[in-house]
Amino acid sequence: MQNEIPVPKPSIVRSSAIDYLRALMTIFVLFLHDTLAYTTWGKFDPADYAEHSAAPIIDPNKWGGFDIVAPLLNLFFMALMFFISGLFVWKSLVKKGSIHFLKDRGLRLGIPFVISLTVIMPLAYYPSFLMTGATNDFFSYWMGWSWFSGPAWFISMLLVFNLLAVVCFWVFSNSTIALPAIVFTNPLVFFLTLLTLSLAGFIPLLYLFGPFHWIAFGPLLIGQGCRFILYPVYFFAGVAVGAYGLDKSILAQEGPLSRQWFFWLIASIFSALFFLITFASVHLDPTAKWAAPEGWVKLGFSMTLYCTTVSITFIALFLRFANNRYSIIDNLCDNAYGIYLVHYPFIVWSQYSLISSSMPAISKALIVFIVTLGLSWGTSALLRSIPGVRKIL
Repeated sequence: MQNEIPVPKPSIVRSSAIDYLRALMTIFVLFLHDTLAYTTWGKFDPADYAEHSAAPIIDPNKWGGFDIVAPLLNLFFMALMFFISGLFVWKSLVKKGSIHFLKDRGLRLGIPFVISLTVIMPLAYYPSFLMTGATNDFFSYWMGWSWFSGPAWFISMLLVFNLLAVVCFWVFSNSTIALPAIVFTNPLVFFLTLLTLSLAGFIPLLYLFGPFHWIAFGPLLIGQGCRFILYPVYFFAGVAVGAYGLDKSILAQEGPLSRQWFFWLIASIFSALFFLITFASVHLDPTAKWAAPEGWVKLGFSMTLYCTTVSITFIALFLRFANNRYSIIDNLCDNAYGIYLVHYPFIVWSQYSLISSSMPAISKALIVFIVTLGLSWGTSALLRSIPGVRKIL
């Protein structure tokens, strides 16, 4: 995979549309983690600052607009990231074979996850630890760290999905079973297939876990409970499209999805309005324990519809308009994985440094975003200048 979020690239040529969409998803990650400190519903739990707080830092200055931005982003972009991450898996398996593929995944995903778990996340959560009133020095704090994976959960899940893809490769590589071509070539059929599979996995788990509960296995987060099936659905949808062939599928640069971009843009606007209206009518409290309220099925349908529609829309828009290469964006693409990996300490420490300021929440969020993007980008570029590290990032 080349320039993948968060998987780094090998030498496979791909379109600018996929590369640039991946880069935008990285920016969305930074922006979401930035704004969570300034939502009106954000709460900080000193007793369990890592797992039960809405974010590591909760600023006293808030803005209600972030209450809308956060769920609109969070509801689709992780699923889309998994879809993109799956696109080149099958071709990579065919080219490298399963053994070399597993070695590559262990290098590019396993090592960064271990470093994130043991170094990057403890550094990121230290300001949150100080917010509890503790005065321990960093080393003492690190010795008692709970090894919470934080945003690195995505890397660990991607590694698991890649392992499952290897199993599928062993089972299906010589199989004659194939989905009808129309699933991959007709945007509406692909959309309906993805929506149906998503609903089948999402609705039951929404009832069990609600929209906000995270699943943890020891110190490892494995994502929000209601999306435990949604994410592999999107990942393996990407694997299937990649196996069929990008140039022959809806992802073809001049294909039908690219031409239908305006239709999907309008559809995504309506799906967003439907989700927001449904979400508001259910009166959910993100900080309260889940108890399935009346209308939860409609909520689940609106969430899944929004996720699927907006994901397809972003793909369509980038296929249509991201046809030219720009050196600055190419550089961002090259550093996307590194930015994802190192960004969290910069966000949390920037939020922590501004917490006593009387500036409006929007101003704080803008400063934090600019500082985080600049420092993360620079750090990634510096790390990638090291030959051994460049093989990973």
